[in-house]
Amino acid sequence: MRFSGQHDIQLLREVVNLNPFKDTPPTTTWASISKNLEHMFMISSRRCRERTILMLDQYIKGDYPSLQRFCTKEEFQVKEHLLQDVLRQYEEGAGGYSSRIGGGIVSATVAAAEDDNEPDDEDFDLDKIRPRVILHEESTPEHYGSRQGGSEHDQNGNPCKRPRLADEDCLLEDIMAAATHDGRPADFPTQVISFLLTRQAKEMKVREKELKLRREELDLEKAKLKLQEDRLALERARFEIERQERELRLRSEKQERAVFMEVIKKVISIGQES
Repeated sequence: MRFSGQHDIQLLREVVNLNPFKDTPPTTTWASISKNLEHMFMISSRRCRERTILMLDQYIKGDYPSLQRFCTKEEFQVKEHLLQDVLRQYEEGAGGYSSRIGGGIVSATVAAAEDDNEPDDEDFDLDKIRPRVILHEESTPEHYGSRQGGSEHDQNGNPCKRPRLADEDCLLEDIMAAATHDGRPADFPTQVISFLLTRQAKEMKVREKELKLRREELDLEKAKLKLQEDRLALERARFEIERQERELRLRSEKQERAVFMEVIKKVISIGQES
């Protein structure tokens, strides 16, 4: 389902009222939240948890354009106030269930799914998501916004879009599968760093290819302009040669007429004398 501003507000109000982060595990609390929301819209307990954690991650990163999507200005103000309460509950719950989520909230896979505006309750599985943001007791939205806001948004405050590589998702799935089978979650940050470095290297190669193609296009344009200049120079040279030939022909004809006139004058003078 697509969440509207009212859907998010009702969900966050139930989360604030029941505070699922204080329980270990919080399965029953999320189930109660889902049941309380049935009279407004149908949502599973897992989807309640996933949506709450996604909004909390966006709030911590300062991703306000994503939070404001499908919301009015008034709804966003209420939503922001509720997220402050949820964040406080989340941090106070550190050491219990929330400490296990606190290793990170949402991965880039969830953000990409939200950007595509095509979330699917059946295909969306938070258990496949791995830590990215580490919460501490002194963590605040401003702290995370100042650290990550510059890299996640452009000058107009809109989320920056990266080019998606064809095998990027496959590589991430391999990393997550390896981390799950090995049973060593502590090694996962290293694998994430390796994955990010690999993706960065691929993006650099793509940009280098694009720059190379652009340089080749510029070289072709320069060669085309050079050919046009050479053609123009040849036309000018041909015109100059033809002009000189015309001048020589006119000069020769003029000399021939002068000689012919001289001959005629001599013939006439000889005829008169005789």
